Amino acid sequence: MRFAALSATVARSGEGARVQAVDDDKALGMKVMKLSRMLRLRFDRRVQPLGLTRAQWQTIACVRRRPGATQRQVAELLEVGEVTVGRSIDKLVEAGLVERRSDPADRRAHRIWLTPAIEPLIGELTRIGAAEEAAALAGFDAQEQALLHAMLDRITANLGGDAVEAVTCKPERR
Repeated sequence: MRFAALSATVARSGEGARVQAVDDDKALGMKVMKLSRMLRLRFDRRVQPLGLTRAQWQTIACVRRRPGATQRQVAELLEVGEVTVGRSIDKLVEAGLVERRSDPADRRAHRIWLTPAIEPLIGELTRIGAAEEAAALAGFDAQEQALLHAMLDRITANLGGDAVEAVTCKPERR
């Protein structure tokens, strides 16, 4: 194994701790990170002809799941800065795909809403997402897919899934 492909883990034994090399290809975090990156890059390539950047399609996806979120909330949910989200929203407003509305409870804040003009684009993004998911799950039968989802759900729960869910762009529970 090459040094660059190793990560260190601490294995407790007896009185002290020793550092043990672990192959990154076997580390869950590295596998998940690599998979996430591959999915994003494939999706990016597919939406590029639609004229969308990653920041824009992620903003659209977030606002679709959390209609009326403030710019600050969108930034927090996407784990990016408010200025970054602001630029993305500006471009989407210019394109007529989203709109800012004043928050009646806080005049300093603006809430972000999708416009009807975005509907055809949402359909295309949904179609692309479904095609990419099908590509990722090719060769898995229905039972294997269900098992994979159950295992991922369990890992999420093991790591405090409720806390994570609170800061993702999932629809709010009512």
